[in-house]
Amino acid sequence: MTRRNLTVALHWSIVFLILAMVKGGTSERWVLALFAVFVALWGAMTLILGLMGRPGPKLSPPLRRAYPWMHRSLHILLALTAIAVVFRLIGRPLPWLDAWTMLLVTLSAGTFHGVFHFWRHTALYDNALRLITPRFMHNIL
Repeated sequence: MTRRNLTVALHWSIVFLILAMVKGGTSERWVLALFAVFVALWGAMTLILGLMGRPGPKLSPPLRRAYPWMHRSLHILLALTAIAVVFRLIGRPLPWLDAWTMLLVTLSAGTFHGVFHFWRHTALYDNALRLITPRFMHNIL
């Protein structure tokens, strides 16, 4: 499996796990554990290999400068959410880092992230969605 394929799989798996946790009110223990493992794996890949995506040439200079920081912030938010989830999973929730609140914040930030890339794909025509969707879906983009 290539790095791109693994990143795409982790990206979409984490999105659907967050949705499952929000729908289920922080859901089953196995969902919590799987979320924490996937975030740890993706975080480790990012720390070791760096961010995979790069800002496209059609972005304005301020957005090009902000692009890596926006994605780093999302990784930090995911890590904080995973930490809150793990502490909830082991039965010692942190009073200053509530898993439910972190899931909602992460879902909101992820929604803005998705809207940004949808805007890039449709307004700038830079094929931003092709970078993170599985190849079998490229013909519908």
